[in-house]
Amino acid sequence: MTSTCGEHGELVTVPETRRLGRWVRRAGFAFAFLIAARVIAIGVDRGRALQRAAPEVFLGAAPLVGRDFNDGWDWRFGLGLVGAGIVGLVVTVAVWRQWFWRVRLRFVVLATAAAAMAFATALALTDGADGVLHGASDDTEYLSNLGIAPPADEFLRTFVDQLDRYSVHIRGHPPGFLLVLKFLDFIHLRGAWPVAMLSVLGAGIVVVATLIAVWAVAGGQWVRRAAPFLVVVPYALWLVTSADAVYAAVGASGAAAVAVALRLTSWRASAVGLAGGLLLGSLLFLTYLGVVFVLVPVGIVGVAATQRRLGALWAVAGAVAGGAVVIVAFRLAGFWWIDGARRTRTEYWEGTAQFRSWDYFRFGNIAVALIALGPAVIAGLLRLRDRRMWLLVGGGLAALAVSHVTQYTRGEVERIWLPLYPWLAIGAAALAPRAGRRSAAMWLGVQAVCAILLQAALVSKW
Repeated sequence: MTSTCGEHGELVTVPETRRLGRWVRRAGFAFAFLIAARVIAIGVDRGRALQRAAPEVFLGAAPLVGRDFNDGWDWRFGLGLVGAGIVGLVVTVAVWRQWFWRVRLRFVVLATAAAAMAFATALALTDGADGVLHGASDDTEYLSNLGIAPPADEFLRTFVDQLDRYSVHIRGHPPGFLLVLKFLDFIHLRGAWPVAMLSVLGAGIVVVATLIAVWAVAGGQWVRRAAPFLVVVPYALWLVTSADAVYAAVGASGAAAVAVALRLTSWRASAVGLAGGLLLGSLLFLTYLGVVFVLVPVGIVGVAATQRRLGALWAVAGAVAGGAVVIVAFRLAGFWWIDGARRTRTEYWEGTAQFRSWDYFRFGNIAVALIALGPAVIAGLLRLRDRRMWLLVGGGLAALAVSHVTQYTRGEVERIWLPLYPWLAIGAAALAPRAGRRSAAMWLGVQAVCAILLQAALVSKW
């Protein structure tokens, strides 16, 4: 029976209303997934046609980038897939058995970071040591430029004017990361392994920093709900094989510091805000994406200001001061960010971008993002209702949207958008509304299968 009588004899049809509401939500859910599937299908179908017509677009596995620009797909099996499967199974069982809700929050964060590093590294090891090292040792990457780059002071002064002498990857970025490699070389940490280990470490730091930001904005329960979805996620394929994992770690740490600073008052807020500003300022000189990444902490600051939190002004002042210090330091050293961005954009449009039609990449970029995030994140974003979590997720979405519509990149966003993906991935926390909700474990299983199958089929450029 689906109707009851009220206390005055009137007919009440609450069950029908609830049932209708459920069907409407399910229909909307299915429609959203159909749209996502359609975008991915367009990305694959049109991408293959574009590859055949214009091989110089250098995709190979459209809409993704393959190591072989003619055909980046090659089904293979390695022990790394077994390792990734074990990590994915352990995390899934931990959610099923409610482990994330039973242990201390600090241990949840640290264990999640360790699991994220293990999962991403295991995926990369599908191709043996080369799977981990290729992103660092390839001739187009940073390490190959150490021998031709002059000393640090001269390198910064001449970077814009002599951009053509460097490999394609350096030409697409500010000079900051090569300075990091120069420092590693100075302390005798040379070769591809130390560079690769930076990315592995970055994969763990980005998890810790993102979860700290979640704690500062939304509280500990959301940390427990979001944590497993930062481990088992398809974009883990590119975390330990690309320097962008380091950029993601720097950006996430800066955003987390700002979020924590907003909870403090007086000089403590300024000090932590200053640290956040230094990190966010440094991000500007690691990747040009840093200028849009700032939208992640800006949303948090805006809400804190409207709530008249005592520490907001102190935190913002510290963050602005920290960012200014980094910008001024690079300017005094001889590199002006605006000149670098302008020159890089010119290089980009005179190079591969001229062959990469926006008619395709307006779908292709989004298709890559959907693949990298996986179905659980899409489902979580559709269910997320918490306003505090949307401060973080919305900042990531806004930054991704701005990066996309400005057409600063056409393709390669599986790597370039790595600093943004974790801020969308935490939206999957909505799939675990309480400890006993075991559907979250099933979604994690889906994520693991997607990541492992993608790694087994794709020989990525990174």
